[in-house]
Amino acid sequence: MFKSYFKLALRNLWKRKTTTFINVFGLAIGLACCALVFLFVQHEFSFDKGFDNAGDIYRVTSIFKEGSTAPTTVMPYATYLKSEIPEIKQVSRLDASKCTCVIQVNDGNDHTPYTVDNGYWADASFFDIFSFHFSQGNRSSAFSSPNAIVLSEMLAQKLFGNSSAVGRTIKTDNNIYTITGVFKKDFLNHFNADFFASNNSNGVREKIASVHNWVVDPNYYCYVSLKSGSNKQHVIKELKAYTQRHAATDMKATNDNISNSLQSLTDIHLHSSQYQSYMEVKQGNMKYLYLLGSIALTILLLGCINYMNLSTAQAIDRAREVGVRRVMGADRSAIRYQFLMETVAISLMALLVAILLAFLLLPVFNTMTGQELSFFAPENSTLILWMLLVTLLTGLLAGLYPAWYLSAFNPVKVLKGKASDSSSLVNIRTVLVSMQFIISTCLIFATLVIWKQLNFMINAKPGFDQDQQLVINLNTDQARNNIAYYRDQLANNPNFQQVSAAASGLISGDMNMYAQGKTVNDKHDVFLNLVDDNYVKTIGIKLISGTNFTPVNFANKNTALDLEATDIGRQVIINEEAAKALGLNPYTAPGNYLSRFYNGVVYNYKIMGVMKDYHYFSLHAAIGPCMIMPANPMRFSTIIAKVKGNNVAAAIKYSQQVWKTLNPDTPFSYDFLNDNFKWDYLQDQREQQMMATCTVIAILISGLGLLGLITHSLNQRAKEIGIRKVIGASVSSIVVLFYKKYFKLVLIANLIALPLAWYYMNKWLSDFPYRIEIGWLTFMLSLSAGVIIAFFTIAFKTIGAAMSNPVISLRSE
Repeated sequence: MFKSYFKLALRNLWKRKTTTFINVFGLAIGLACCALVFLFVQHEFSFDKGFDNAGDIYRVTSIFKEGSTAPTTVMPYATYLKSEIPEIKQVSRLDASKCTCVIQVNDGNDHTPYTVDNGYWADASFFDIFSFHFSQGNRSSAFSSPNAIVLSEMLAQKLFGNSSAVGRTIKTDNNIYTITGVFKKDFLNHFNADFFASNNSNGVREKIASVHNWVVDPNYYCYVSLKSGSNKQHVIKELKAYTQRHAATDMKATNDNISNSLQSLTDIHLHSSQYQSYMEVKQGNMKYLYLLGSIALTILLLGCINYMNLSTAQAIDRAREVGVRRVMGADRSAIRYQFLMETVAISLMALLVAILLAFLLLPVFNTMTGQELSFFAPENSTLILWMLLVTLLTGLLAGLYPAWYLSAFNPVKVLKGKASDSSSLVNIRTVLVSMQFIISTCLIFATLVIWKQLNFMINAKPGFDQDQQLVINLNTDQARNNIAYYRDQLANNPNFQQVSAAASGLISGDMNMYAQGKTVNDKHDVFLNLVDDNYVKTIGIKLISGTNFTPVNFANKNTALDLEATDIGRQVIINEEAAKALGLNPYTAPGNYLSRFYNGVVYNYKIMGVMKDYHYFSLHAAIGPCMIMPANPMRFSTIIAKVKGNNVAAAIKYSQQVWKTLNPDTPFSYDFLNDNFKWDYLQDQREQQMMATCTVIAILISGLGLLGLITHSLNQRAKEIGIRKVIGASVSSIVVLFYKKYFKLVLIANLIALPLAWYYMNKWLSDFPYRIEIGWLTFMLSLSAGVIIAFFTIAFKTIGAAMSNPVISLRSE
């Protein structure tokens, strides 16, 4: 029975090749999109699940007085957690400011130094919580000795080739570390580390021991593993009590109110967008997953609509077939079974085409998402099963209505030639075609809005001179020791206009400040950058009042000493927002003082000037209070050099030559200041590319569906067209006849789609503090695109039909 139904289904599909092609191709594109999105979603949800007992591991988060949150805590926070909260099995700290440093093999030979971007310092208990798989060494004893370091396999391969790394030593800055292990990167995790070094190391150990304040510098990750079966909410309650026990005195002194909570390890990658921290590593984005999922389902829906439309449009053609089979004894269920079998056959053919398309499109998809996805990754072992399930479900959903409708024909009426399209069926097809145009128009509108917003943000003036600003990274003590001489060498070269040194290109940290004469109760968090006295000129900051810094000389050479006490000049330049937040007039603020309460001491800073607001973050964030202050060059990590005219290549070459002379053990590393925000806009660019691609695919599928309906309509009305031509109708009048029918649908679809698209895109834009206005041009372009696409689709078939010889269509009469 099954074999017979299957053969009959294939015969019917082969008989209607054009319709079969449209259905298979439409469903195949939808299924291919679903497969690619499945790869990405599976990749994103796989983070940190490779750790043993991942469900019992949490990151401690902080909630501050003003309601802001951070994924970090203060350095001392972990000290008593294990002993005071019974549910906590183990605890470990990790420096949140992942290290960019230079690593070199230390064996007396001249080895190549390498710059490493993702290095972390952690407590000895770190590998008791996180079960990284070691290819060399023993995880349980990796941090049992001081100055221990564990490398990733990739870094170990780069440094030592195929030889063993354990027991060898490496140096970074002035410290020597012994390699105690090599870990694999065989599963996805949010650390993405190149190495982990022990907190029990020279310099780090002393720094930890010197920090006792429970409020200042909350920039350390704190991870806990709970005993199996522990109540998370009870532990959170205990954490809040723990914070009050130990931090109450420091919070009272600084008028702070901090509480703590827990974030599940497996939530970190996709659920950390609420932490607006300049230190936080860029993680995944659930909104992006929703977007991709919606795109895939939308395209699959369009393919299903095509199938339903074309199947019901052929109802009259197949009515006699149904009538004959009913007269021969087939009941309705057998007819339905036959039509569903055809749908499943189309779906399975579409699956084969989809797999081929998915493999071909994977490199393009990887480029769009910024990933290196593979169908053969371990986490994707169930992909084929899921695709088969989605295929069968899609086939059933797309085929149910046509099967029920076609099986309901009255065999007597059919065989008498009285069967015709019912008005309800025509209305359903009209609704489905309109739905396709609604979806296409919404996508066109969304793509235009996203493109305009992204273009606006990328091309907006940030308020400082970002063009041709060469940023040279100082990643070692060697480079920092030579900073003054190196800066002077660049400044004296004719390729450069201005040269400055700073802790970062734009922002390096933050401080709690209050206007002198007020109390710590009036403090505000202010972003800052530590700079030299040429920074203002170099990046073109505009002062609206006051003057630049006066030069400050710093004698300290020991960076282990407290920064605040030894290496900061008591001068600041604040921005307009900082002046307003601190209750000062931006035009009369110079000459006043700001205060900071830190480690029991009040430090005062003279306001030298007020600078015009500028964007130190991308346009995703509103401009907030910000300041710059002079500091010891030993604390700087960048040189910023303004290049003259078209001398960029010569400037880089000269910079590198001088660098190699001064810093032979430090690789030369540079960037440009105008690239500072590019990573923030990368997600927007990917969304725009994805929407544009989706729009093209949706238009293609909708166009194919419309083409199939018009082809069928032309076949049904071939004799009518022939008669019209015989009595003198022109080609254009025949084209207009068919165009009127679908033009109304396009207009109705746009009347529905444009307000809908405007509403949702307006909501999307509301997330941006600086955004475009949706103008009439966007509406006109979206409407015009739908009309033009419909016109050319209709004209493609109708012109040919209208120009054909009427004798051919009338010959049978």
